Amino acid sequence: MRNLFIAGALLASAIATAAYAAAQDFTITNSTGHVIVTLNVSPTSSSRWGPDILGREVLADGEQAEVSFDRDENQCVWDIRVTYDDGTENDERGINLCETTEVEFTPSS
Repeated sequence: MRNLFIAGALLASAIATAAYAAAQDFTITNSTGHVIVTLNVSPTSSSRWGPDILGREVLADGEQAEVSFDRDENQCVWDIRVTYDDGTENDERGINLCETTEVEFTPSS
């Protein structure tokens, strides 16, 4: 499983430990049959996507990644966008990450 860290404004990547977990930390699972090549997260209230937090990495079908937020982050409702290896995008909007710890992208999402 991969670890991804979103620092406040989604600027940095690092490994986070459970002792320092933020309320919004979640595990993303790719069950789409495609490779996810970009992963963007932004507060639902924002009109702009944050940077690609996968960077040079990809999330193959069947893989999971842990996404960790800065402990000072207080926004709960987020939108998540993934881009697949064929260029198509898929958005999941209005996810309350203070209540949800797992987000799965499937062929029907």
